[in-house]
Amino acid sequence: MLKAYSKFLDKLETVEKVFLGITVAIMIIVMVYQVILRYCFASANSWSEELARYLFIYDVMIAAAIATRKNSHLQVDFIINLFKPKIKCIFTIGATVVGIVFLVFLFTYSLTLCQTASSNISAGLKISMSIPYACMPIGVVLMILTSIEVILKNAWKIRELGKEVNC
Repeated sequence: MLKAYSKFLDKLETVEKVFLGITVAIMIIVMVYQVILRYCFASANSWSEELARYLFIYDVMIAAAIATRKNSHLQVDFIINLFKPKIKCIFTIGATVVGIVFLVFLFTYSLTLCQTASSNISAGLKISMSIPYACMPIGVVLMILTSIEVILKNAWKIRELGKEVNC
């Protein structure tokens, strides 16, 4: 079951990385366009700055899910590294469960925010503000999915008998 779930997340991560690559390229092109307009032609438009900002916000949320899966978020692990591998796995599971609880609360509030903002229109792109705000529930769901894998992998490591396992 864990292997199938990890394969699913591998494919999902590939899609996320492609999305990140495309959106970063679009952001760079749009920002260069905005700079040329502003400094060479003394004119500017509002949609380019807004588009770059919204793409950046989406990129942060998608990248946070990838970082969650790789356990590469900023953390203070000085004390945890003093413990044996089994205890480290238990701490990782506990911290991840606490993170999931927070993410569930964040998900419910982000859905409310998307519903509330659906009637507002952005100034530059003229789109519903629920589109930029949708990055939050999308990113949260991705982080929950990857957090589940972190828990399962650490639980599997704990089950391995008689072996020294590093989490």
